[in-house]
Amino acid sequence: MADTIRAEERRKQHRTAAWALPVTTIPTAIAACLTANVTDWRAGSVVFIIAMMTVFRRLYRSKGSSWAAGAAGERRTRRILAPLVWFGFGRWAVLHDRQIPRSRANLDHLVIGRCGLSYVDTKSWRSRSSKVRLDARGSLWYGRYPQQRAVATVVWEAQRAAEVLGYPVRPVIAVHHAAIPPGGLVSNGVTIVQATELRRHLRSLPREPGWHRRRIRAAARLANVRLRPAA
Repeated sequence: MADTIRAEERRKQHRTAAWALPVTTIPTAIAACLTANVTDWRAGSVVFIIAMMTVFRRLYRSKGSSWAAGAAGERRTRRILAPLVWFGFGRWAVLHDRQIPRSRANLDHLVIGRCGLSYVDTKSWRSRSSKVRLDARGSLWYGRYPQQRAVATVVWEAQRAAEVLGYPVRPVIAVHHAAIPPGGLVSNGVTIVQATELRRHLRSLPREPGWHRRRIRAAARLANVRLRPAA
């Protein structure tokens, strides 16, 4: 989705550039010629190059989107989780961006280890000044914005994964940028942790009986079949 939005943004920028560049090139060239007459041709060339670079930068500046920010956050979470597989000697398996059957929703990251299955949802909350907290009822807030709908969605996604795979799935939210209190938060059964603390959190989870390397591999193969990569 982030790629689709960015491609559409780029097409709009090309359409704008098709008429804006000729309009801006003529007065810029005139200004450069006047500068050259007053000083020399080198100064005029510098004026023209700087002016055109500024125009190009403004025309093709990315406006960004929540989808793009989310995709970037998921890539960072992927990198954070990678060492579990690299150095886990078969004790961890991780699947990314998996489609939930009969749904448009997708799972950001499914982690399988000796603690069983965990679903990790990435949140890119970019404001470092906005406090992530729980209110007196245990509801999650990000600054002035309630996040219970997001929490409920993560719970539902974990439940759907559990139904498809036949194993309990523990829901986790990994937050990039915004600060999470040390030790994380728990709201409606969902653990909210700083993304940089995600590996430590997963490793600290209690081991579930019977989750040895062979079972981890079998569960990963099952998940790979039943949860197809998101389109």
